[in-house]
Amino acid sequence: DTSGGKSLIGISLNLNETEDKLYITERAFERMPNLQFLKIGGDCNRLCLPQSFSSISRKLRLLGWTRFPMTSLPPNFYPKFLVDLSMPGSKLEKLWDGDKPLTNLKRLDLSHCVNLKKLPDLSSATNLDELDLSGCSSLVELSSSLWNPANLGALGLTGCLSLVKLPSSIGNAINLTSLSLNGCSSLVELPYSIGNVTNLKILALDDCSSLVELPFSIGNLHNLWKLHLERCSKLKVLPININMKSLEEVYLRNCPMLKTFPEISTNIKRLMLNGTPVEEVPLAVTSWPRLEELHMSYRENLKDLPHALNSITDLELADKDITELVPWIKRFSRLRRLLLNGFQKLVSLPQLPGSLLFLDAENCESLERLDCSFGNPDIHLNFRNCFQLNQEARDLIIQASNFNVAILPGGEVPAYFSDRATGRTLTVKLNERPLHKPLRFKGCVVLGYMEEGQPRGRHSLHVSYRIRDIQNGPIVSCRPGHHHLSPFAVTGHLYTFEFEADVTSNEPCFEFTVVTKSWSIIECGLLQLPPKYLHVDGTSD
Repeated sequence: DTSGGKSLIGISLNLNETEDKLYITERAFERMPNLQFLKIGGDCNRLCLPQSFSSISRKLRLLGWTRFPMTSLPPNFYPKFLVDLSMPGSKLEKLWDGDKPLTNLKRLDLSHCVNLKKLPDLSSATNLDELDLSGCSSLVELSSSLWNPANLGALGLTGCLSLVKLPSSIGNAINLTSLSLNGCSSLVELPYSIGNVTNLKILALDDCSSLVELPFSIGNLHNLWKLHLERCSKLKVLPININMKSLEEVYLRNCPMLKTFPEISTNIKRLMLNGTPVEEVPLAVTSWPRLEELHMSYRENLKDLPHALNSITDLELADKDITELVPWIKRFSRLRRLLLNGFQKLVSLPQLPGSLLFLDAENCESLERLDCSFGNPDIHLNFRNCFQLNQEARDLIIQASNFNVAILPGGEVPAYFSDRATGRTLTVKLNERPLHKPLRFKGCVVLGYMEEGQPRGRHSLHVSYRIRDIQNGPIVSCRPGHHHLSPFAVTGHLYTFEFEADVTSNEPCFEFTVVTKSWSIIECGLLQLPPKYLHVDGTSD
């Protein structure tokens, strides 16, 4: 370059794209006075650098350097025009000493800089919108100047393990909308001034294992719509006599010290209390007009709380030594999900609520009997690895009129399916010629793993299907076009599902497919369902 690098305004370098060592001298950037964009990422072991740089362009607008290997930027670094400074995973202990002009800075990413102990004075960064300090595990405190930027909208402090408290000046961050403190295990409390951050919409405090309570002032956060407090092992109480009018989602799972029901908003849509030993459900919950989901763990006293039985939508059982469920479980009139995964001593299931949409009985190794029926056509049944199921129970699962996937042990398509074939294609002779109206079918497939050894990891698959008209040739699509074999594919099991199609021939050929090289369909089966089972909306999860 005859201009000596003076015409260069941008460098973007991915070190993963070269196997050679790259040497940068101390004065390399002196010859690039007009450099505005510098972005370096990839394997920094291929980079050979001096102890420090003499200078970097004073016109720099973007500096992105992943795993920057130095403990600070050059003393004469001049960030006046810098808009974006991103140096995640770096060895920085500090950015620089003293005050620097930062009036144009909008984004600062120092995430996972595990040696970073303090931040510079950010009071001049009046346009700073996003600050990410996640994973800065050595950061003990935050400067009061951090909250001077009036435009700060998002602050990430997830995984700041040494952070003990937030300064009271956080109340100045009036435009902050997202504050993430997940995993701040040393954080004991939030300052009372948090109630001044009235534009806050998301407050995340999961895994704050030293947090005991929240300040009463949190009730002033009338724009907050999501509150995370999961696995806060010392959290004992929440404020009372407050009503956060915008709060829609509250996550309080696995808080072992919290015994009282959170009455912090009457507008909650989703409340997660699984694994939290809440002892009472207040009658007032029945008057929450927007409540759609209430997730709780099973407690014996629930049977004496009719309003709780009419409110809980997701139930999780903690005692995995039980051999049977209590018969009054059928009284949960709004129950949608019942989670029994891993209850190895469970022998039978009683009658279940007709509202149930998802039953997870995976790994219930002793389960033999199903003294129930599955009347909801949208239910999803998971009996993976329930090898002790008797024949009556297996027939009940297979013959259930459920639109979504049902999973149960089995290596062959059962005789219940009138048409069966090896492989993925199946030709069916219908008794009557279709009269140009949708027909309803129940399908069944068995999967085979095509690589050597056992499947490694979890393979999420979809099974799709279509119809080829042997007589007329065209391909007819089905509704829905596929089903998700959730939560993952496995051999030695049957997958059943329903679908509909506008069949035009009385001898259609059905093709079932899983789009992967590792898995294939080794058997398939089909049963035409009577018209009364037609599912009119044709939708699927």
